[in-house]
Formats: sequence, C-alpha cells, structure tokens
Amino acid sequence: MKKVTYLLIIFSAGIFQASLLNLFRVFNVKPDLLLISAIFAAFIFDLRSALALGAICGLLKDSLSANTLGINTALFGLWVFLIIRLSREIPLDNNLIRAAVVFVVVIFQNIISRVIFFALGSHLSSLGVFIRAMILELIYASAILALIFYIIKSTAYPLETE
Repeated sequence: MKKVTYLLIIFSAGIFQASLLNLFRVFNVKPDLLLISAIFAAFIFDLRSALALGAICGLLKDSLSANTLGINTALFGLWVFLIIRLSREIPLDNNLIRAAVVFVVVIFQNIISRVIFFALGSHLSSLGVFIRAMILELIYASAILALIFYIIKSTAYPLETE
C-alpha cells in the first residue's frame, strides 16, 4: 500500500511540475519535484523499491522533457543508489541532513546533465546563466522543501510498516 501511495505522489508531482508549477517559475526556473521525490524514495524505501520508484520519477521527467533521452532515468537511479549507500554509513533521519543531501544532489544533477548535453552537442547557455539558474533552483527547492517534507511524511510514513 505504501508503494502505491508513493507512486500516486510521484504522478501528482509530475503533473504539478508540468502544469501548475510553470505559473510560479522565476527566470524560467522551477524546483524539480520529481528529483526530490526520487531522493525521498531513497530515504523511505529499501534499495529495490527505491530504485524502481526513482527510475519511474526519471522516466516521467524524461517523458515530460523534450531533449533528455533517458538521462534523468539513469541519473535518478544513480542518486537513489548513492543515497542508500550513504545511509549505511551515516544516519539520514534528520531533516537538516536530508535537506543537505537534496542540496548536493540538485547541484550534481544540474552539473552532470549540463555536461551530458554539452557532450551530445546541445547548445547551452553561458556558464554565468547556468550558475545563476542553478543557484535559483537550489533556493527555490529549499524554500518548498519543508512543504515537501510534510506532504511525504504525512502520506508515506504512516504506512511505513509495510
């Protein structure tokens, strides 16, 4: 039941990110709810379930984007795997630590995506524009992180016994 509930959260985040969140873009930047959902899957579920849910998040983001070619599916799975490996070394049950993990993953997701797009020959904006957009996305994601913590905790954690 918990996985089905989380799957509904993922699809809701995807719909919200593709539609209503566009109304709240600042300089054409919005937080990546699907990436955050994949990261939280790593916090909540075992490796197998988290990888599947992370891949679904990435697949949904790739299907909503015009030029990603499966990049997000692979990267989201990578982030989930690395977060679960990290959780074996240090406890990730503190919201401040989780926020730091989200912060670092968003930075690396942006940098690696940019490098991949550059390698594929895609025309990219200047480095200064990229850095400003990345910082703005980090601030934006951090601003709504408390809300995301609350939504996921109130819908997924009560079912954690499954």
